[in-house]
Order: sequence, then C-alpha cells, then structure tokens
Amino acid sequence: MPVILKTARLVLRPMDERDLLRLHALNNDPFVANAIYDRKASPWADTHARLKACLADWDMYGFGLFAVFTRDGNSGEGSFLGQRGLHLLSDNDDLELSACFSQAASGKEYAAEAGCAVLDFAFRALKAPRVLCFVRPENQRSLRSVGKMGFRQIEDRWFGGRLRRCFEVRQRDLNGAIAANPSFAPILHLV
Repeated sequence: MPVILKTARLVLRPMDERDLLRLHALNNDPFVANAIYDRKASPWADTHARLKACLADWDMYGFGLFAVFTRDGNSGEGSFLGQRGLHLLSDNDDLELSACFSQAASGKEYAAEAGCAVLDFAFRALKAPRVLCFVRPENQRSLRSVGKMGFRQIEDRWFGGRLRRCFEVRQRDLNGAIAANPSFAPILHLV
C-alpha cells in the first residue's frame, strides 16, 4: 500500500507515472522557473529524468517526492499544487526536504502545511533524527515557510552548485511549529 499523507486541506501521495505532465507543467511555470531554475525552462528530458529518479527513490528507500493536491469534498485528490518530498543526501545519511509549488499555490501556506506532514512522516515512520533544508538566500517565500515548520538555520553550505542557507529541524522543533500552527497538523498516514 502506498504512503498517503493528509492534512486538513491537502492530500499527498507518492509521485508516479501519471504525474509526468503535471511535473513538466510545474517545472515550466514561470513562477517556478524564476524561483528554482534561474528563469530557465525545464526541457522534457530533464522532467522525465527527475521523475525517474523520484520513482527510483521510492523503490529503493521507501520515500521520495509526494504529489500535493487540495482535498476534494470526499477527501480525495483535488487540484494539483506541486510537490514536496524527501531526498537522501549523497555526502551523508541526512534527509533533505524539498518543495516546488505553482504560483496558484503561493501565499496560502500550502508549502508549510505539506512540509509538516512530510516531516512528521520522516520522524515517525522513517525515524530520522533530523531533516535538512537548503534555501537560496534571496527566496523570501521559502525562508518564511521553513520557519513556520520549525527549521533553524545552522550554516551556509554549497548545495546544487551555489551557496545556500542550510536549515535543520528535529521532531521537537516540528512539534513546536505544529503547536503554534495547529492547522498544519497531519491527520492521517497510510502506509
């Protein structure tokens, strides 16, 4: 049975082959291209390679990228908002939390809400001692979002070819963030 995460407003499920067109449209949203990809459109081959890597992560580790949807009236999948997920860092055993949300999702705190659900999964199901997150210093939206999830900056670090702010969150930090924002609390994990 696949991992399904739910919050009051969201449903998260592992990305799969059905998401290729959604992921490509998301990666080519001008809002996303500006924030993440240095204003460059994402070629089809890059999108396909990202999805293949995501599927391999799920097969190998039991975690990876989640497709994030609003909940419809029956608590199922509604509108696609973006992706939120976990990656194993290649230089150590830390997990990294990543995100990519469309402009339509901006300003509604979906990224933080989905992030809290994924972090809860990382701590409870995967028994991760901590999770890291890397943010470009100029990305003010992401800097606000990581604070809402309990992340604390620990250093600046080279990641993905550029200097980024490195943040860390532990279970107690997440618990405090959820206590401060109860609407971010995950309500269901199906594994």
